[in-house]
Amino acid sequence: MSLLGKYRRDEADKDDETTTVQREPHEPTKTSELHSAVPNKERKSPIVSFSIPTDLRSCLQAIRKTKAINLSLWVEHQLRDAISKEFPQIAEEYLE
Repeated sequence: MSLLGKYRRDEADKDDETTTVQREPHEPTKTSELHSAVPNKERKSPIVSFSIPTDLRSCLQAIRKTKAINLSLWVEHQLRDAISKEFPQIAEEYLE
């Protein structure tokens, strides 16, 4: 038997012992009401899954590096503004 095999078996035994110990249940993390997760089975089509051209991707990476901004928040803000301008009735109904 190799030393490595013995070590792996000893570690597996330790892991088994720790998993049998009763752990206190933790509180689920509270998520914002604005963000909701939809299980994959219920998704008809991905609403925000789209491809970005390589040149635009490179540009966004450069902006993220030089300006040190959170692109997700920036994109969300830009989308909200664009939707409000382009589709005001729908935006009024759905957006805060």
